[in-house]
Amino acid sequence: MKKIIFVVLMAIGLAGCETVPFQLQTRADRASMTEDQFIAQENQQRMAGRLETLEMQVGQMSRDLDSLKSQLGTRCAAIEQKSEADKREMVARLSGELDKLIKQTSAPAPASKSATAASAYGIEHVVRPGETLYIIAKAYNVSTKTIMDANKMQDASRLSVGQKLFIPNVK
Repeated sequence: MKKIIFVVLMAIGLAGCETVPFQLQTRADRASMTEDQFIAQENQQRMAGRLETLEMQVGQMSRDLDSLKSQLGTRCAAIEQKSEADKREMVARLSGELDKLIKQTSAPAPASKSATAASAYGIEHVVRPGETLYIIAKAYNVSTKTIMDANKMQDASRLSVGQKLFIPNVK
C-alpha cells in the first residue's frame, strides 16, 4: 500500500513539472505542433526582415532630412544676403533721387532785380510747398544756422509757403 501511495504522489508531483500546456496524445498532434512552430518561426523571421528594412529606411530618411536642412539653411542665408544687398541698392538709389529732387525744388528762382543786386552777398529764395529749411540749406550748400541767422529766425520749423529768405554767401 505504501508503494501505491508513493507512485500516486510521484505521478502527481511529476505532472506539475510538465512544460507543455497540454499533453500531446497522438503523433498527429505532435506533428501539427511542430508545423505550427515552424510557421511561427518563419513569420518571426519575416517580421525581423521587415523591421530591418524599416530601420534602414528610417536611417536613410534621417540622412535625407539632415541634407535638406543643410540646403535650406544655405538657401536662407543666400536669400538674406541678397535681400540686404537689394536694400542697400534701393537706399542708394532713393538717396540719389532725393538729392536730385532737393536740387530741383530748391533751385534758385529766376533772377529778379533784388536777386541781381544782392548776388554779391547772397540771394533771395521764395519758399515753395514741401520745402524745409534743411532742404533749402542743402540746395544752396549752406548751413541751416547761416540761413536762420541771416533772416533772424528763432524756429527752423516755422516756414510758410511764399516766405522770402535771404541766403547769404551764394556763389
